[in-house]
Amino acid sequence: MNTTNPLFKSQIDLSNIRAVWLDVDQTLLDFDQSARYALIKTFERYHLDWKDEYFEIFLRENGKLWDQIEDGHLTRPQLRKIRFQVMFKAWQIPFDPPVEFEQYFSYDLHHCAFPMEGANQALDYFESLHLPLFIISNGPMEGQCNRLEMGGMLSRFTRVFTSESLGVAKPDPAFFQQALAQTNRDLHTSLNPDQILVIGDSWKADISGALACGMPALWLRTNRKHDPFEVTPHPEVVSADDWKEALEALSHCHQ
Repeated sequence: MNTTNPLFKSQIDLSNIRAVWLDVDQTLLDFDQSARYALIKTFERYHLDWKDEYFEIFLRENGKLWDQIEDGHLTRPQLRKIRFQVMFKAWQIPFDPPVEFEQYFSYDLHHCAFPMEGANQALDYFESLHLPLFIISNGPMEGQCNRLEMGGMLSRFTRVFTSESLGVAKPDPAFFQQALAQTNRDLHTSLNPDQILVIGDSWKADISGALACGMPALWLRTNRKHDPFEVTPHPEVVSADDWKEALEALSHCHQ
């Protein structure tokens, strides 16, 4: 274990954990790589010249839009209507994107999958501990399930919880409360919040939501460079730069 890393904490009692909830984007699947792939394909469809600097701008502006969604100030349908109006203005490209631009981008985004390095090994580790796995995501149900299937991961999970299926988005406590109730129904048990380990890349959506509900959390700090959710780590949260470091920390907790 890397004890020189001040963010590296080992406060999780794995012997108490009975289920694991995992986020998808930048946790199990590489959203950045998928988004870049989809953007380039959509640019090609409209015969637009792609420049690498557009991608950093996309990450920054898309992060801002998702921040508004998780604050309750923007809905996902609204995002789909305005996302590329915002992008082309930020890119300073004189192009008025048709409605189909978002549709083509979303289709390509949800029909590719690039697993995060070490993600499958992490799932193997949890399965070796006989811990049932669940997805918690603010992404669209169909798109996330399709990407997880393409990544060879979907069959590992007992259930997929999304903001679409629950009618509320992380970090709203209602998301976690509804997911907990359904988890208990699926497992025919009565787990307490502190028996569920939450793992995600977004401090705001995943980690703060878990802490507010009394759930232990592992912050996988693989987040996008321009993601506005990053904050100073909570002292009670295990954090890691990647899955290799996360598994090292969890193995230490399990000893």
